[in-house]
Amino acid sequence: MIIAAVDPNASAASALAAALGGTEHRLAWSVRTGAEALRRHQAQPVDVLLLSADVRDLSAAEITRQILARGQCAIILLAETSGAGLSNVYDAMGAGAQDVVPPPRADLRGRVSGAEPLLAKLRTAGRLLGHSPEKASTRLAFAPVKGAVPIVAFGASTGGPQALLTVLSGLPRPFSGAILIVQHVDSEFSQGFATWLEEGSGIPVRLARDGHVPEPGTALLASSEDHLVMTSSGSLRYRAEPRDLPHRPSVDVLFTSLAEHQKPPGIAVLLTGMGRDGAEGMRKLRAAGWHTIAQDQASCVVYGMPKAAAQLNAAIKVLALPLIAQEISDQVKRVRGT
Repeated sequence: MIIAAVDPNASAASALAAALGGTEHRLAWSVRTGAEALRRHQAQPVDVLLLSADVRDLSAAEITRQILARGQCAIILLAETSGAGLSNVYDAMGAGAQDVVPPPRADLRGRVSGAEPLLAKLRTAGRLLGHSPEKASTRLAFAPVKGAVPIVAFGASTGGPQALLTVLSGLPRPFSGAILIVQHVDSEFSQGFATWLEEGSGIPVRLARDGHVPEPGTALLASSEDHLVMTSSGSLRYRAEPRDLPHRPSVDVLFTSLAEHQKPPGIAVLLTGMGRDGAEGMRKLRAAGWHTIAQDQASCVVYGMPKAAAQLNAAIKVLALPLIAQEISDQVKRVRGT
């Protein structure tokens, strides 16, 4: 793929170039400011833009919006896993950045560390952009179990952070549903993302752990490279299989396990995102009696995952983002009354 980089730090830019050297990717250009990036991308578009969260002349969110307005481009943010700048990272993801990863580093001898996580993100971006086949095998073998708490399960990718924040902020308090979230974001950034969601929405957001049982009024966020699943005991687990999916964790895998295990049916929501993850799982949930909602095209940053669900007739309702919270509230009340 053709790659470009935006990083104000010259040594960081050199480490990026070294990390990409010897791979199938070509670094077409590298600049230090957002304004330069917008000019260069206008003249020489690329497949993937590696965007440092440290760029200061324009916000990462504004750069993301302007780049995506010009056509298809996967934007991967480069940021450290802690610090005051993480809110800028999630703002940019809400604007359409696909993912975030710590930047590679070079020592005084020029040896690069931390390249593999970046290369893994590029492989995923390539699959979503059509540079390699996207496989999807989500067959799991579970037996159903009855659960007492209405589950509200979210799947989101590109543009998802802001969409999730909008929906969670609109839910009633106290909220009687138990929330599960799969957002395509690097596991190293999941704790910061959970904190950002909780502070912005007022809903308690915790990282999902093995053995967690969903609780009313709390959101559990997938926080591993493995897939989050509901088990026959009614608790959550992480599982490595299937290994060949472009996203880890996968929305499809969570939705499929819920379809097979979680009774009474709950509510599943598929928000903005590139690719098809979640569509097939949502189809299974609808067949199992769940109320399924997909975000509409006009309010999506990327109308990929919800579009795939609509094409499969997996979504009972296709709604604008501002209407989804009320629909969830109404359906939770219905489920609890049955």
